[in-house]
Amino acid sequence: MLYFKSCSKCTTGTVEHNFDPHGNYLQCLNCGFMRDVPEGTSKKTAKDLLATWHKQLHPTETVESEVVA
Repeated sequence: MLYFKSCSKCTTGTVEHNFDPHGNYLQCLNCGFMRDVPEGTSKKTAKDLLATWHKQLHPTETVESEVVA
């Protein structure tokens, strides 16, 4: 699964939900940011994790999904 412009670190990179013999992970194809995720992580859970990590790395910025026009 790919999440476009969803990287918690560089904010513009595409994040890939993938797995290897060591487990499941989310990794940015642009900057290499990577975090392990539990096996069976759903699309919604992955998006929630990306938003949480973004808030941790950029606490003063507004996440795009939180903007109200």
